[in-house]
Amino acid sequence: MGSAQLVCVEGGPPMKIDAVMIPALKDCVHCGLCLPECPTYHATGREAESPRGRIAALRGVVEERSSVSDAIHDGLESCLVCRACESACPSGISMENLMARYREQTRNVRGDFSASLESWLLSYVISHPRRLNACLNLVRILSPGLRIFPGNEDLPARHRLRPQPPVPQLLEPSGQARGTVSILRGCVADRLFREETHLAARLLARAGWRVLVPAAGCCGALHHHAGLVEAGQRHASLRWKDLSAAEVDYVVVDSAGCGSHLLGQRDSDSPPITDTVTLLAHEGGFVAKSRLPGRWAISVPCHQQHSDLDSTTGISIIESCVEERVELPAQDHCCGAAGMYLLRRRKLSRKIGKMAHERFEKSDADAIVSGNPGCLLRWEGLLGSSRAKHPVQILAQSSGLTPI
Repeated sequence: MGSAQLVCVEGGPPMKIDAVMIPALKDCVHCGLCLPECPTYHATGREAESPRGRIAALRGVVEERSSVSDAIHDGLESCLVCRACESACPSGISMENLMARYREQTRNVRGDFSASLESWLLSYVISHPRRLNACLNLVRILSPGLRIFPGNEDLPARHRLRPQPPVPQLLEPSGQARGTVSILRGCVADRLFREETHLAARLLARAGWRVLVPAAGCCGALHHHAGLVEAGQRHASLRWKDLSAAEVDYVVVDSAGCGSHLLGQRDSDSPPITDTVTLLAHEGGFVAKSRLPGRWAISVPCHQQHSDLDSTTGISIIESCVEERVELPAQDHCCGAAGMYLLRRRKLSRKIGKMAHERFEKSDADAIVSGNPGCLLRWEGLLGSSRAKHPVQILAQSSGLTPI
């Protein structure tokens, strides 16, 4: 394969596609093991919207056998970056990095309105806590009117939009400290999931940890997936600086997408990343006092399943908190939320969400547990807030810890 090339773009100026910067195109052996794992392929049945089809199309462009047509670009842009194909791929291809580099090089040339809106929000709103808070306050004010329109299930639940008390910067354990942890507050999650951050910090302090909670800030995961690669790296570097400013034993990230991104940007001497439930399951200090009634499905987030994050240790502690755990059919399939995918591909996102809802109904579960903010918002929209819970909410209720 060559290096940087100018290729023809239908209806637009030439586009620079750098084969060196878009890794792994030559490594695909076209085995098709990725197809059963791909949510967009399941939803559309189109080879062009599968990992194998995307790689073949992009390789054809780089080898100058085709141009970046609307059809090719549409197939590439429809990728959720759920990373399920990465776990199935015998060649070890990182679709996450491939899509990030493709979007980085094509965003300014082929960006439609939704992509432009996504870039604007990431650059000028989500990365700035005060602006983000003002934006979410506006959504809260407008939400009663917005909820009368079709598609309102994508709006955050009312209780998510209400302002919450600030999270203390330091929580000390009542006795001898096991060690020190720092917790990522995040960007959107800091406003919509602040209650969960409160609960996580209190659960860890009760278990004997000294808990540090740095200022809110974006980790850059959303930027990376949107093709704003340098911005994603810059935000990750800032978060690592904040989270490891003091000597900490663990960095706790209760958002799988954020945790996966920070893990990919981690230096060898940085503290390990974990989540609240996994840390409590591994180190102890948590005792369930009661079991939540009903049949509960546990939806492990895609970026926890298909990265180097621990996706299994915390399951047992969640199971100890519920009356019965049931398995979801196709457990590893995405719910379709995928960060800001809702903005770029609303129709396909909802279709994949509907398929996830059908799997839930087949499981005969009463409620679901999911440890990623975007996934939980999707499940709350599908099932209602009372039937979709974050793992730290389950642990808090089971141990008698009341929300603030």
